[in-house]
Amino acid sequence: MHKSANILLIIFCAAICAAAATAAERLYGSVLPNGWILERPQGLVIQTGTLPQGAAVSPGGTMLAVVESGYNSPALGLYRTQDLTRIAEIPLKGAYGRPLWIDGSHVLVAGANADALFDVDVVAKSARAIALGKGSYPVAVARSGETFAAATDGDSSVRIGTVDGLSSAKAIGVGGFIGGLAFSADGKALFASNCAARYVEAIDTQTFDERRIETGLHPTAILPVDGTIYVAETDNDTVGVYDASKGTRIANIFVGDRAAHGSAIVGVSPNALVREGDGIYVSLGAANDIAVIRDRSVVARIPAGWYPTDVAVLGQRLYIIDGKGEGTRPNPRYFSGSHSDVDYVAAIQYGSIRAYDLTHVGDLGNPQGAAGWTDAQRSAVVRTGGPIAHVFFILKENRSYDQVLGDMPQGNGDPKLTSFGARVTPNEHALATRFGLFDNTYTSGEVSEPGHNWADAAFDTDFVERMWPATYAGRRGDDSLSPAMVPFNGYIWQDARTARISFRDYGEMVDPPVPSLAGLHDPRYVGWNLDYSDLNRVKEWRREFADFIHNGNVPQLEYIWLPNDHTYGRRPGKLTPSSMVAQNDYALGEIVDTISHSRVWRSSAIFVIEDDAQDGPDHVSGQRTSFFLVSPYAHGGLQHAHYSTVSVLHTMELMLGLPPLSTYDGMAVSLRAAFSPVARLAPYTVIAPKISLSSRNLRTAYDARITAKLDFSRPDANPPGTQR
Repeated sequence: MHKSANILLIIFCAAICAAAATAAERLYGSVLPNGWILERPQGLVIQTGTLPQGAAVSPGGTMLAVVESGYNSPALGLYRTQDLTRIAEIPLKGAYGRPLWIDGSHVLVAGANADALFDVDVVAKSARAIALGKGSYPVAVARSGETFAAATDGDSSVRIGTVDGLSSAKAIGVGGFIGGLAFSADGKALFASNCAARYVEAIDTQTFDERRIETGLHPTAILPVDGTIYVAETDNDTVGVYDASKGTRIANIFVGDRAAHGSAIVGVSPNALVREGDGIYVSLGAANDIAVIRDRSVVARIPAGWYPTDVAVLGQRLYIIDGKGEGTRPNPRYFSGSHSDVDYVAAIQYGSIRAYDLTHVGDLGNPQGAAGWTDAQRSAVVRTGGPIAHVFFILKENRSYDQVLGDMPQGNGDPKLTSFGARVTPNEHALATRFGLFDNTYTSGEVSEPGHNWADAAFDTDFVERMWPATYAGRRGDDSLSPAMVPFNGYIWQDARTARISFRDYGEMVDPPVPSLAGLHDPRYVGWNLDYSDLNRVKEWRREFADFIHNGNVPQLEYIWLPNDHTYGRRPGKLTPSSMVAQNDYALGEIVDTISHSRVWRSSAIFVIEDDAQDGPDHVSGQRTSFFLVSPYAHGGLQHAHYSTVSVLHTMELMLGLPPLSTYDGMAVSLRAAFSPVARLAPYTVIAPKISLSSRNLRTAYDARITAKLDFSRPDANPPGTQR
């Protein structure tokens, strides 16, 4: 969303009814799951494959080469620059990063899990592999004359040589994940950024001597300019300018947003740089904008599509490469047990290319957005010092709205898509009936890897956005412990600790516990383990809760993970999907029952949401999910306003006096309208399961043989269609 132009529009769209929201979308552009709005493209726009993440214009200026490296099969797409007609699609195993033109008919592409580089003949539409060794995992390429370089993530190294000589070149260790690679103008130095840390490694191309340049957090793209290097410091929202020979910082260009009072608020993710004339163009992935820098200052922001990953310039035309395209899509054909990618959320998240006329840049307004406003109307409930003193945040796993609540006639559901309706989830249906049915709420993440980051930190780093599609497609291992995944402001429990808000974690990020959770989590509460009942998790949570009640020190914020609605699928001998979802529903009901019969019920708000909606079909969006607000102050009835994961976090922050973690929760519309100033204190009584909680899959069950071979050691370790 182009924030500087649309702040009031966002608030409007998040608070109005479905008909008006649809009208706004027709007028202004797509409404994204987080409630942000993409401005309609002013020029040409075309759809690409999944996650286009690097582009380069051919030497003659007639073609645009785009590496499409998302969930679907990777490829090099070739587009005619004049009208963006797709000329060719050349499949390339593991294609990754920004392509590099060798000459007018050959393109060099990093091959990631192919452990090779690809020399692509764009005329013959064929590719020659240049092997770099097993486990090398190349992710970036660079060139200076006839000298080339490749960055390999598998061994955290770079290789320097001729194109064919790279296969036998020495691996020079530089550490971490290399997010950017570039030669100095004279070719005497090669710069490689470590996007898991805070430095760029400078390597002498003759002696291979190394020196370290300290940078901002998670540096990625590197652009040499007149004896300097510009570095996209992705999670600092800055572009740092450094003396290329000395490594000293010359300038710090802030490309992010500012709160209403003028202070910086992190969350735009500068992730690519390109120079043309006197301008430097920076793609701001998380802001859906392109920043224009002149004289080391941001002079304009150009509206992009959803999550721009790169930008290319040809004369007065800017080509914006949008990793997630032009908006979310429904996925009604994605059915349980299909073992198919048809309508899988990652498989239908196509990218886009927007062509923008640069002569319009001078007409743009405020070069930096303003964020972090508060709701226009004062709330009697959603405020610091209000009636809510105890917040319980419950995270569940992977269900869509239609899959669970599509059978509720009050809401915008499709009962034909409902797998776990009222008979399987009686408590969720009862909670929706009594406290409010939210039929327009979305997960901020598409799958668990980004989904948990959004729930924990109200943000997702550029590293995660670029890597999770390859991980879920089976082309990359698990990055869950990488420092590159940790946002600038960390997690909500760190926010709480700093603000002296008491916090307790139950199950989230405890396998093993992240260092920031030291002293803040229950070591006896079991995290990810599908063989462990959610009912036993609740038993342990209830043990601590009783002690807190007795001692009068119930934490102000509790984070509870109930993961078993993920299910084991149809693995023989394991609980059936319906039994596991029913167990999860009963566990949720038990928590609500316990809190509502306690002395803190009057001052409590319980927020329940899935980490993502990837394992179910939905006729509105692949990211629409079930959400429950449980509180004496819940307004009840049909709640059709557009909310998301970050709306929930923003609401909790307002209640507890916590500062926002990122631009996303700082800008999110709170759930103020879903609360009533009048408390209804009647407790909730849990509903016993209506189906067996002990039914197990038979060896003769449909897909049992396939499911028996699946990996359930972590969330989402399997292909789509298998966890239901």
